[in-house]
Amino acid sequence: MVRGSLIVLGALILAFGALIVALENPSTKGPVRCWLQETLYTQEWQEAPAGTPVIEAVRTTEPVRDMCDAADDPAIWQAGETFFVLGTNKQRSLNVYDAAGKLVSRADDLGAPNNVDMRDWEGRVLAFASDKDDAQIEGFVFDPGAGALDPIAGAPFAAVAEDEVYGLCLYKSAAALYVFTTDKSGLIVQYRLEPVGADGSMAVREVRRLRVATQPEACAVDDAASALYVGEEDIGVWRFDAREHGGDRGVLIAKTGNERPLTADVEGLAIYAGEEPDQGYLIASSQGDNTFAVFDRAAPHRFRGRFQVAHRGTLIGDTDGIAVRSGDLGGEFESGLMVIQDGFIRTGGREGAQAQAGERRQQRFAYVAWADIAAALDLERPPLPAR
Repeated sequence: MVRGSLIVLGALILAFGALIVALENPSTKGPVRCWLQETLYTQEWQEAPAGTPVIEAVRTTEPVRDMCDAADDPAIWQAGETFFVLGTNKQRSLNVYDAAGKLVSRADDLGAPNNVDMRDWEGRVLAFASDKDDAQIEGFVFDPGAGALDPIAGAPFAAVAEDEVYGLCLYKSAAALYVFTTDKSGLIVQYRLEPVGADGSMAVREVRRLRVATQPEACAVDDAASALYVGEEDIGVWRFDAREHGGDRGVLIAKTGNERPLTADVEGLAIYAGEEPDQGYLIASSQGDNTFAVFDRAAPHRFRGRFQVAHRGTLIGDTDGIAVRSGDLGGEFESGLMVIQDGFIRTGGREGAQAQAGERRQQRFAYVAWADIAAALDLERPPLPAR
């Protein structure tokens, strides 16, 4: 009896050890994670409220090369009517897509890049991504001419981790560039980026810690208003002062729950900026009901409505990251562009549950014209900032 129990225990230990090795091995971690997600992950789908408009995406990007839950978060760079979209493949890479959705380059052999953000800073276009496997911040210089990413000298940077480094966003003030990371523990850390060499090398210095009670992921900063928004997945959206001496008190501006604008999980957050800080909108991915909630950018952040997105008649949902850019990006995007992650990992119809029942599919990102969103929700079109 004892011997049999020891044999079973030994077999379980060996199986667990083999699983850990497979998750650490670059050649096997993708398929193993895929199997775990399909075996263990279930989602209780909730229907969107009646009357929620469905907006047709203009196009989608090429799919990421890994199956199951791989794509996560986008960021947008724009100069005039030229733009690129950076998107994370959290199984291995940071991808660069052009306006047509074509993959033009990628930074490979990363750990697990989860969230990404970018800013123009001191003559360079900088992109940063959270790496949850390695508890660090990946940093790149983006070359718009080549559509390519080159590592910043000094990167990757070590990040403070209590549980798992998860979300990331940037804040550009008049004097400095900052990185915020969120941790599954509820910790939010603010770092100041500092040049350290003539070769363009940089370092990060921690300047502040904030906290929410449960797991956050997405964050976004309204640079002009110095406002940091953090999505606490089961609770709602918080606003903090983004300045490094701004204190640690947050305001819960939107909540999850029945008869509320958001259905857990709260995922991606993005700012559609008007010419003035009180013009424009805050958008949140309401993952539980496959909708996107729109709030006024200015306090008290009035809820303006919600919408869903489809491509060729099929609902896009289970969305993690989103990005929004105001201004004229050309063509269909003359009033702005929203990019969303299509999170379904199975083919299917409009219902979220059906997306778990079809064939495996590879995730991608969808491009949505802001003019279509504004028309569907009867939103004002504020004067747009000069680019």
